[in-house]
Amino acid sequence: MYLNQFSKHKPQELKVVVLDNGAFHKAKQLVIPANIILIFPPPYSPELNPAEKIWWNFKRDFANKLFHNLHDLEKYVC
Repeated sequence: MYLNQFSKHKPQELKVVVLDNGAFHKAKQLVIPANIILIFPPPYSPELNPAEKIWWNFKRDFANKLFHNLHDLEKYVC
């Protein structure tokens, strides 16, 4: 359903989506619209996943920190 809606937004535009290798991303029944390309990086290569670069920064900054509530965590992240 998501891919169909995403495909309809600016339908002339080619959309490239980078996904991890989760089995649910490769379901045989998955229909991929013509204006969407799915890219799967090699297994066990987090350095190629753009989202992982964000988490590396957060993990380093969050090491050994304690937040007493979600509000404090949100303030720190912002």
